[in-house]
Amino acid sequence: MSRSDFPAPNDVSIVIPVYNKLALTRACLDSLRATATANLAEIIVVDNGSTDGTASFLASEAESGRLEAVFNVENCGFARACNQGAGKASGRVLFFLNNDTVAHPGWLEPLLRILRLDQEVGAVGSKLLFPDGSVQHAGVIILRKDTPEGATLSGIHVGHREEADRPELNQLKEFQALTAAALMIRREAFEQVGGFDEEYWNGNEDIDLCLKLKRTGWRLVYQPQSVMTHFESQSGPERWKQVDQNVALLTRRWLDKVQPDFEIDRDGELAPCREKVVGIYVQPRLRFEQVIMPCPAGVEPRAAVIVLTHNALEYTRQCVASLLNHTDPRHELIFVDNASSDGTPGYLRELAASHPRCRIILNERNLGFAAGNNIGLATATAEHLVLLNSDVVVTADWLEGLLNTACRHPRAGLIGPVTNNISGLQKLPRVAYNVRTLAGLDAFARQVAAAEQGRTEQVLRLVGFCLLIRRELLMRIGGLDERFGRGNFEDNDYCLRSFLAGYQNLVAHDCFVHHFGSRSYAAAKVDYSAELTDKWEIFKQKWGVPQEIAYNEPYEVKDILIRGFHPVLHYEALPDTEGVAPVSPAEFELEGWLADGEGFYANERFRDAEAIFRHLLCWQPRNGRAGNNLAVSLWQQQRHAGAISALEEILVRQPENADARWNLVEFRKQQAGEVTARDGA
Repeated sequence: MSRSDFPAPNDVSIVIPVYNKLALTRACLDSLRATATANLAEIIVVDNGSTDGTASFLASEAESGRLEAVFNVENCGFARACNQGAGKASGRVLFFLNNDTVAHPGWLEPLLRILRLDQEVGAVGSKLLFPDGSVQHAGVIILRKDTPEGATLSGIHVGHREEADRPELNQLKEFQALTAAALMIRREAFEQVGGFDEEYWNGNEDIDLCLKLKRTGWRLVYQPQSVMTHFESQSGPERWKQVDQNVALLTRRWLDKVQPDFEIDRDGELAPCREKVVGIYVQPRLRFEQVIMPCPAGVEPRAAVIVLTHNALEYTRQCVASLLNHTDPRHELIFVDNASSDGTPGYLRELAASHPRCRIILNERNLGFAAGNNIGLATATAEHLVLLNSDVVVTADWLEGLLNTACRHPRAGLIGPVTNNISGLQKLPRVAYNVRTLAGLDAFARQVAAAEQGRTEQVLRLVGFCLLIRRELLMRIGGLDERFGRGNFEDNDYCLRSFLAGYQNLVAHDCFVHHFGSRSYAAAKVDYSAELTDKWEIFKQKWGVPQEIAYNEPYEVKDILIRGFHPVLHYEALPDTEGVAPVSPAEFELEGWLADGEGFYANERFRDAEAIFRHLLCWQPRNGRAGNNLAVSLWQQQRHAGAISALEEILVRQPENADARWNLVEFRKQQAGEVTARDGA
């Protein structure tokens, strides 16, 4: 079975522990049968000694083949019942579900899709609503509370009793814990951590399970597009019998082992912890069939270094010499030439012929910085990827320094070194070597490594002259934005997208490389200042920065951060390459994007709306609604010819589309009126 086929509905075993409340159990089962059970592996209901007719009902259901039943003579508790059900299950995915829930249509596929696309996710949780429509669960935060008797650890449901349509409660997010009232988990992950701890009694066993999963390296994701109604705590007084003992047990097990999300001090002040644990989760959008899988524990990670060249051969030679001298042979070296005319292609051919670990890609024309590097990113096969300018000279252990930082900081998507010549925080105020002849460079780099060992700094912006990219990030946000053409601001853009996707951008202060700076621009006699101004306009337009903000003036990023990451607007496809494939969106995702585009239009974000509708039409060319929306978005941007052309294309495919025909007539009337007005003037 291929990775894309697993998991499917027939891989899912639903495990439902019950204790009395037969009416709720019936309603739960009816909702499952009305939504998603046709192809499920099985439903297993574990009865904990019910006395209200539940056992007879389950026996009848089991005899008819509608479910499998497990009967306990007494109430063994939630953890024990779930473990029993898991032990009977045949599916490779387990879905633990409380019997006081009602499944909403479409609840299953959003959960499965995350497990299907991301092999690092061990468990996924649904959004749970109270019967009145308010939120019961949108993830769980871990809370540490200091009291005179000592610190305690507990879990708090996010969004409790809040309005269900709040945007922040409808984003995919990664948590340390999720409720087991509706929790999908890979069987291998469940068994790896030993299942639920049966020492807990009807409380905190789900938090304990999730923390075990996190400690083992699995990710946990809240999926708001899977929705259930949860009546909550309907099993009677048994539910609350050992609340204090459960809190004490969780505290004893995890207080010194887990980073809480929030803390309450003795004065009752609530504050988030410095280390961010809860964050945005972005699904993979790219699939790399030929990529080497992440290295197992204890094995040194492997990287691919991508060097983009365009003339300036003298500096490329120095870069190559330093790479061959200071880069471990296990790492891949990829050189992408952007149609150099100074002998660089011939030099690279000779290099590849004499050094098997060097690969070359020769472009027939200058594709620009972003597009050239995207080709390298699409062809590289290592777990970590490094973009390196050809006017950089690396130093001893430079790459190991970046990789060590990546290993210590798994949430770092981008990592950059310090240097002598760059804008921003990566530039050292002074260097103790000759920046022209490079005499003393290696000794200085060793001094920096020793003095700054292990020190990192989180920043919003890293510069692309030397940038390590975690493949996990590349799979989610794609490559560099090729709208920036020859270069500049594509690295600002990429760092912003990384941050919005929930990743850290880190400066590795113990890694130093030399940077000459802008040598390809100088060789091409490009007006660098004009180039910066031009690309700044593109950046402003993309991110909604006010047009009056000039280059190098500060601008407010608050609104950008509030709007957050969008999987269409902030993803950039890589070029078509063997072994690299885009992930086809699911039907429910396309429907959600259509609603997003219409929301952008309503808020007069016409350019963003256009981008959404164009993307939808790539996957659904006959989507008349998206086509009409694209046309009116173009019209609002005064791009009248494009709007009319879009409507005409719809009517060629769908002559019966009344909306498109009406819009076309109206647009032509308005266009004719404008012409008449101009002629009259």
